Amino acid sequence: MKKLSLHAVRQKFKETHPNVSETIDFTIDDKPDAKVFHIEHPLFQSNKTKRALEKARDAQNDLDMAQALLGDQWDDFEQAGGQAGDVMLMLASLQNELTDTLPDGTPTRR
Repeated sequence: MKKLSLHAVRQKFKETHPNVSETIDFTIDDKPDAKVFHIEHPLFQSNKTKRALEKARDAQNDLDMAQALLGDQWDDFEQAGGQAGDVMLMLASLQNELTDTLPDGTPTRR
């Protein structure tokens, strides 16, 4: 069996899915000067983020999940009026996008 390079696998995925970036950038509102927050795309999350999310899942609440995703940005996010539930809605929407079609446009089965 041929040896695989995980780096090459990641690069190939990024090439075949140009609309999927390693981070998800978002703002709380549509104002031109709105602060931009960043979370790791679920497919590219670091082990550190995955561990934090596992702990948050054990607590079973959106607040802990959003804090795990935002990490050091959490305080700024909350001070700017950000809501944990909105982060979870964004992730649910992203998950739907990822499972709706294959790279060639073929619908997936749910």
